[in-house]
Amino acid sequence: MDGDENTQQLIPMDEDENTQQLIPMVGDENSQRIQLEVDIIDPYTYHMEALGVEEDQLKDAIKPRVGMEFRSPEEAFKMYNDYACRVGFSVRKQAQTKNKHGVSSMRYVCSKEGFSTRQKKIAMPIGSESNPRTPEKLKGMTRTGCGASFRMKIVKGGIWKVSVFVEDHNHELILSPSKKRNLRSHKFMSIDDKKNIRNMHAQNIGSSQMMELLALEHGGKQNVRFKRKDISNLIAGDNRKLIGIDVHTTLMYFQKRQEEDPEFFHSIEADEDGVVKNIFWVDGRARRTYQEFGDVVTFDTTYQTNKYNMPFAPFIGVNHHRQSILFGMALLKCETAENFCWLFKTWLEAMYDKHPISIITDQCPAMRKAIELVFPRTIHRCCQWHVMRKARDHFGQLYKDIGGFKDELSAVINRSLTVSDFEKRWTTMVNKYNLLDNNYLKVMYKNRMQWVPAYFRATFFADMSTTQRSESMNALFKLLVDNHKSVYQFVLQIEKMIESIWQRESDEDLKCINEMPHLWSKYKMEFKARQVYTRKVFSLFKENVQDSLLGDVTEIERDVSYQVDISYDPEIQKYVPKSYIVDVDKERCQVSCNCKGYEFEGILCPHAIKVMHHVKMTHLPDHYIMKRWTKGANASVKRSASERGMDPGETAELQALRVASLKSDWMELVKIGAVSSDGFSCLKEVIASGKEKLFAIVGKQTQGGVVPSLGGDKGEGSENDQVQNRPMFLDLHDSHCKGRRKTVTRIVPASMMNAKKMRTCSVCKKKAGHNSRTCPMLNSQGPNKGKETTYEDSEYEDHDEDEDEEMSKDEEDEDINL
Repeated sequence: MDGDENTQQLIPMDEDENTQQLIPMVGDENSQRIQLEVDIIDPYTYHMEALGVEEDQLKDAIKPRVGMEFRSPEEAFKMYNDYACRVGFSVRKQAQTKNKHGVSSMRYVCSKEGFSTRQKKIAMPIGSESNPRTPEKLKGMTRTGCGASFRMKIVKGGIWKVSVFVEDHNHELILSPSKKRNLRSHKFMSIDDKKNIRNMHAQNIGSSQMMELLALEHGGKQNVRFKRKDISNLIAGDNRKLIGIDVHTTLMYFQKRQEEDPEFFHSIEADEDGVVKNIFWVDGRARRTYQEFGDVVTFDTTYQTNKYNMPFAPFIGVNHHRQSILFGMALLKCETAENFCWLFKTWLEAMYDKHPISIITDQCPAMRKAIELVFPRTIHRCCQWHVMRKARDHFGQLYKDIGGFKDELSAVINRSLTVSDFEKRWTTMVNKYNLLDNNYLKVMYKNRMQWVPAYFRATFFADMSTTQRSESMNALFKLLVDNHKSVYQFVLQIEKMIESIWQRESDEDLKCINEMPHLWSKYKMEFKARQVYTRKVFSLFKENVQDSLLGDVTEIERDVSYQVDISYDPEIQKYVPKSYIVDVDKERCQVSCNCKGYEFEGILCPHAIKVMHHVKMTHLPDHYIMKRWTKGANASVKRSASERGMDPGETAELQALRVASLKSDWMELVKIGAVSSDGFSCLKEVIASGKEKLFAIVGKQTQGGVVPSLGGDKGEGSENDQVQNRPMFLDLHDSHCKGRRKTVTRIVPASMMNAKKMRTCSVCKKKAGHNSRTCPMLNSQGPNKGKETTYEDSEYEDHDEDEDEEMSKDEEDEDINL
């Protein structure tokens, strides 16, 4: 490298004659930087070099020779493949011969041996008549007719002996080790790498991110002996193993969970052919928690969470921290009353036949029918948000044409405290705007007992009137799963989320013990509330104390009845009443407000607190402290062994702690041993002696030198490999539910596309690109004129025969209410 004064000089790193690494020597400011490529060496070569073996000896040690003997063909292939990696070519199996005793000889050749007979394909444009499909990508020619080969045959005693070895190649050899790793026979993915990839895939980490993390762990991408595509192939291979045995593998997992948790409950329903229809499961802690917090439940279904299009149906509840918790999960074939009946009966069996006080669902008629049959004592309420959204779709033109109708409709629904008050306000509103003949208002009024708040104020709903908790939980589920997950993978992902839900509750329990929230006032009842309520519930109670100062008390009858007038913000006043009546019984320390805040939410309302201060009831009575909102509400829930503390004995948690501790110490030793060849040799000796001692201690648990797998890690033998030849349940092909994903079709040229079929309007009887709602004739006659759409009593569904023929399933279900 002489002759250029600006070129950096390279000097040896140290005086060790075995060290071949060079480092750049810093020169002047004009010195040109040289980037050195750090190539990797195959593990066999690196091991020999680390032990101080000379390069000539290394070549002779790994070079095949005629007459060499091996105990197995695998051992011979490993030797030849290591030689190929050193020289710079890839190996493939070319042929083998058999006799009556089995395989008698095997021949391995260079990957460039022979010639490819594959005909080239001519790329044609997409959509042409001769080739309407996407043309395949043409691959380059890799065969050169190379004659390098390695043949061995079996001799007496079962020994494999090399009979032919041809060394010469007719092509260029790959000399750079960083490029050799991409040759097919030299790609290598260790068991630990596969475990890491599977664990990262279980956390929804993409293959590109996996590659970056593995490169960081191996010290650079040049040291990773596989590509991103190999990671994708490994994951795809795992997915293919579940084809046909997906549900059976899930059943085996449920049985394993039941061994770990005796209270784990699962049930699978199949048809007469053994094809799965419905799946339900719930863990033991959820069953125990339901006994304390199962008074109110929200139930809804979500879609596109698995590759079979099975709707996911979780049962959602509220704990003492006002957090959403799960009371069980199910996958259904379709949303029919029969399937919902099976699910509700199975869930009731799992919950020890305890019926909830109230349940909130959407307007699905099948759900409502099943609830009436299975939960006759439960108060069923439809989601108010869904009802009002449907109203917005039907009253869109009315909202535009009639000013003030939208606000008054909302006020009638939300500001009515009693049933009689609501009916009076409703009648007044309908007469005011001349909407007596509006069919949709008739249906809303007829089904008022299913969704109007005035009919549910005296029932405990934990301050819920919608299925918002179910919608929020479903949104979190979709962050972990998609419509490509198998049932087994879906269950594993949901189990992780359940663990995070319980951990979140445990974290909040700890905060309630260690943290004391601030007081807003010096009221005695606020002191008492801080002592008993959880942090979240106390913050709501404190807000009610603050709102109580906004009210004025008017005495109706001394120590018996009072009127409270609250002056809220004008925007809030649209949705809440202005005046409330509070009845008082000082001897029993009881108050009762006509807003029914305590009955509905479980916390004293601001109006009751205002009157209690007015009549000098400064303490918070114990009978107004609902146990489900207190800090010790879950104290009676029987904890699992892992929550009570680590029990003596060998548990998965204890093994995981050991792994974390040993891994930290091991990585420190690896860094020290990799500094020099002496350190490398010393560490290898320590490992060898340590193995002998460990195998002697562990004994039977390490038969054959295989360490038992720890929780979460899957080796080559996963759950899928243990499935019997004939599964108990067959996988579902596809669920034809309303939320299934649409079939993806290839792009079709415009010339081949058919003209879109126009709908026939049921009002003007014309195919003009509109329907009965947007017909110009209907709009020109006013919002309530012309031909009106009729409705069935149990559904908000348009009955236009021409539209029904063209309407998709999703559009049809959008028009179904109650």
